[in-house]
Amino acid sequence: MSPNHTKETLRSRLLLILILVAGLGLRLYQLDRYSIFFDEVSTLLVSQGIVLEGANQKEAFASRELRDSRFWTTPAFPQKQVLRTFTANEIYHPKPFTPAEFWAPKSIDDYYEAMTRSDIGNSPFYYALLHPWIDIFGFSDFSIRLFSVVFSLLIIGLTYIFARRFFGTNTALIAAGITAIEPFFIAYSHQARNYSLTFFLTLAATYFFLQIIEDKPGKRNVIWLYIGYILSAGLGLLSHFLVISVLLAHGLYALFFLRTIKGWVRMAIAAVFTLSGVTWWLMFGGGVYTLSSLQHQAERYRYQAETGGQAFGVILPATPLNVFNKSLPIFSDLILFTNGLADALGGRKNVAVALLVALILIVWYRFKDKINTPAWLTPRFPYLLIIIAGFFYNNHKLQFSILSVSLFALTFIPDLHQNADRRQRARLWLLYMMALVPTLFLILMSFKNGHTYGIMQRYSGFSFPYVIILLSLLLQFYTTLKVEFRVLIFVFLAAQLYFVGLRLKEFYEDRSPKYGYFAVPRVPNPYLEAARKIEATYQPGDTIYYPAPRYEVLSEMDRTFLPYSIHDAQITNLYFPKDAQYVQVMDMDQTDRIWIKKPGRKEPLEIMKLTGKRYGFE
Repeated sequence: MSPNHTKETLRSRLLLILILVAGLGLRLYQLDRYSIFFDEVSTLLVSQGIVLEGANQKEAFASRELRDSRFWTTPAFPQKQVLRTFTANEIYHPKPFTPAEFWAPKSIDDYYEAMTRSDIGNSPFYYALLHPWIDIFGFSDFSIRLFSVVFSLLIIGLTYIFARRFFGTNTALIAAGITAIEPFFIAYSHQARNYSLTFFLTLAATYFFLQIIEDKPGKRNVIWLYIGYILSAGLGLLSHFLVISVLLAHGLYALFFLRTIKGWVRMAIAAVFTLSGVTWWLMFGGGVYTLSSLQHQAERYRYQAETGGQAFGVILPATPLNVFNKSLPIFSDLILFTNGLADALGGRKNVAVALLVALILIVWYRFKDKINTPAWLTPRFPYLLIIIAGFFYNNHKLQFSILSVSLFALTFIPDLHQNADRRQRARLWLLYMMALVPTLFLILMSFKNGHTYGIMQRYSGFSFPYVIILLSLLLQFYTTLKVEFRVLIFVFLAAQLYFVGLRLKEFYEDRSPKYGYFAVPRVPNPYLEAARKIEATYQPGDTIYYPAPRYEVLSEMDRTFLPYSIHDAQITNLYFPKDAQYVQVMDMDQTDRIWIKKPGRKEPLEIMKLTGKRYGFE
């Protein structure tokens, strides 16, 4: 394999523009149709320095009463968890509050506390960028998700730049096209979370890293490469701590391909600067409790895995079989050729037949010249094999055929590697490492922690750009095959695109647990709708009531919250003007309605019934 030309032409630039426009359209479509969910609520509150459930807002929602704890006596009716102090008990009573009180100015300590309590001290760089973005563009679902769309679009452009720099313009255009339609990137562009930003930063870090490794003596701009690497990798760590898996892949690659003492000294210095930001954050900044919080979280997940609890969904013990079953879809979904097949296809007989067909195709391709067959059969054998195998499948005949052909197609990676020159082979090794190391890191941590919760696509999504570039190289390699194999591969890959389109359709309809977390479509944001109704109907003298279900204490941190939940009030107040004077109170007698009491009106005016609409809270 020799790299195709890297020089851009007017045609390649126009094609890139079309790809970017298409990618933008796919990311903007249905962007704000469905409600925010638990993680996005955390994003909104943390970005404003507010702790979810209001540990730093108690004075806004309640008045405090101190009572003699009588710690020397035994409680008459002991509870499973007793909240006591040696001096006095804090008793909180709901009191009226206004949006202006809710929006009281926050200090830097408030922002630190919000990140620690509501997002485990993760993503400070993301929140540092999102806060001014919200100041400019507001709190609509469209605007907060648009921030992720911007970085998802930048990933398309940077994938093109990366692939063009190291593998040529044709590869870059194909890679950008695949990135534009990749369901994973589209899905996470629809979330007001740190993922799109983090994926962009890690791709930028790898772009600078590979140039540093390939640095030629006397190159003048090498210092800027190091600065670029330190900033992108360091800020990546401050966007998500699992970026450490990307840096481990960089270190592994350097171990094999960085061959000068001078280069190692420079990289060591760069590593110190790269890690300095997250080190400061964990030791002195808002992440001082992060490591202990992560440990506590891991223990809770392990306990749930061992006891079969369902508090955080299905979490299984980290047995080899459970880890394999969780990680197989992660690996298969990285590849557009096999996206969704690990989840959609079942039945041992069907899978066995598909694997056997793939094996026969591989053997036939490698040894067909040594097998004495009639001349008419040789070019037709792959098609006949696929047709005959179809009679053995009980269901999903086309998808099982796609699986066979995809596995066959992926076996050309060694051929691609063998045909590459020395420099290109080194670059291919980077693609392999970046494709595998993040998920292998999750698997290792799963065994260490004793549960499978962390084996998720979004935690290893750093791998996608490199797998996409590898697939782009393979697609070009397939054009050199004999016509029967070329047609076989491209026809079934085209069929696979149809199923990828169906998965995107499910995502846009909010029926995709894989990409959107929800099998039943969400309604539009009920809190935004409630806020708009309140603004339209509120009159001086009215009082707004919010549900206040009892807050269940599950950890030591929970003891510092109010004894009743205030999250419905918090989220609704995000959408009010910051100087509004609406009188609001918490309603301890009910758990599902926002309503208004109007003077002279006997019946309450119901604003919103929230049952079934608190996505992630119920």
